[in-house]
Amino acid sequence: MEYKFSKTVFSKECILKTVYLWQEKFTIKILEDGFNYLLEITPKNSGNIFDINTFTKELEEQELREKLNLQFGSLRDSIYKKAFEHFEG
Repeated sequence: MEYKFSKTVFSKECILKTVYLWQEKFTIKILEDGFNYLLEITPKNSGNIFDINTFTKELEEQELREKLNLQFGSLRDSIYKKAFEHFEG
């Protein structure tokens, strides 16, 4: 099976992170054209059924995490530093 995911919507890093989560049950080959990531998905066992809806949901979650990290990552780091500064010698 082959699925397309727009490069304007999803980053390659998020595609890779999601593919990593599915690698145990599926062989996933990532190709690209000018506008899309093309995923060729092959089950490793005949009992493995690929669910595009679940895959897409996980991909969207990865993309959201990435965007939130870009937006709030430095704030999170500042909070951690302040919270644990009394442990530093």
